[in-house]
Amino acid sequence: MKLTRRESLLLAVYLIIICGAAAYYFFFQFGYPRYKEVNSKIKDMETALVKISTILESKELVEKEYNVFEKKFSVKENRETRSTDILQAIKFKAGDAGLNVINIKPLAVKKEGLYDKFEVKVETEGELKNFGKFLYDLDDSPYVFSVKYTQIAAQAQGEPLKIQLLLSAATAKE
Repeated sequence: MKLTRRESLLLAVYLIIICGAAAYYFFFQFGYPRYKEVNSKIKDMETALVKISTILESKELVEKEYNVFEKKFSVKENRETRSTDILQAIKFKAGDAGLNVINIKPLAVKKEGLYDKFEVKVETEGELKNFGKFLYDLDDSPYVFSVKYTQIAAQAQGEPLKIQLLLSAATAKE
């Protein structure tokens, strides 16, 4: 049986359409879901890599801050020496900032989870900008300080401000 030219052309077109439909069906039935799954995994991994690269970029900063706190907490002295050093550090920083220390009163040592908290009540006189310098300079001391409360009392014009604050110094547990 010999096919005419027209019949062979139609047969070729039909075979192309059937093969195209089969390839289209095969792609969307099996290939496309797998493509979506792999593409989703790639996007998740890219997101994770961005997070990891951000963490690695901040690694040096974190290590630097860790080393500072490790040095501040690694001081192994007895409690009396440590409390005296804390009081002297506060008095020195206040004097260096231009504040006049009126009264400095150590309070009880409180045991917190991983550290001890030594509280100090400080009364000073001076200018507000000096008070800001004092708080800024406390961060550079060998202890970790936090300010629990601050009270600023206004005086007559031309007189220095009276400032009361409660400082808390975190120290290594004994």
